[in-house]
Amino acid sequence: MFDYQMHSRILVWMETAAEELRRSHQRDLKIEEKKNAADLVTEMDKATETFFVQKIREHYPEHQIIGEEGINDAPVTDVSGTVWVIDPIDGTLNFVKQKKNFGIMLAIFEDGLPKAGYIYDVTSHDLYYGIVGVGVFRNHQILEPFKIQTISEALIVGNIGMFATNRGNSLALLTQSLGARAYGAAALEIISVLKGEVAVYYSCGLQPWDFAAGWALCEALGFKATTPDNQTLNLLKRCPVVFGNPLVHAEALQLLKETKEIGEINENS
Repeated sequence: MFDYQMHSRILVWMETAAEELRRSHQRDLKIEEKKNAADLVTEMDKATETFFVQKIREHYPEHQIIGEEGINDAPVTDVSGTVWVIDPIDGTLNFVKQKKNFGIMLAIFEDGLPKAGYIYDVTSHDLYYGIVGVGVFRNHQILEPFKIQTISEALIVGNIGMFATNRGNSLALLTQSLGARAYGAAALEIISVLKGEVAVYYSCGLQPWDFAAGWALCEALGFKATTPDNQTLNLLKRCPVVFGNPLVHAEALQLLKETKEIGEINENS
């Protein structure tokens, strides 16, 4: 049975963290580069993750934690028991440059299986959460997505550079759809799938903190979240991901497979 006391605590923690992020835009922030100028980390990424880690350690010291900033001092090497997955600010570049279009993501897993997911669109004050076996909610109201039957009748969402260079056969999805959109934050792109604003979110590679909450939310909504070859996502490593309702998810996997096979034939001919 799901722990609703834990759920209630998470809702409070998410709201507290979101309010601190909104307030942080009123002052100058310390910003550092990770790999390059487009890959940033701020003092608020670290402070937000520290806040969650401290709360989890206080109430659930036996649980494991996977976080983007590595604040937790106990690396996770297996997913047995309860595992929390945290992305303190998904879309840090947007957070810094736009002061909007970013989110907080958190997920709860039991023995590698999703149990609950939370995504907070901070500047819009929209908190999405899902409990597997119960459903998905937006600000405590049941979420009922628009119905999408095929990719050809809808938009898709993903990284612009991925489509421009056809990474992962992504043009197979783009050419079948009405067009593509990109938000620069997996949190918002996953939300757009859950709401039915787009058919599919495809990425050639997301870290666990980027996909865990979305995976849990999809599971709670009856949607699918897998690798392009329909394998289960792995909480311990970077994975390519496809999110969508069962109909368009199956169509997306078939399109990606067919295009890959055609490419392999052409290369060998």
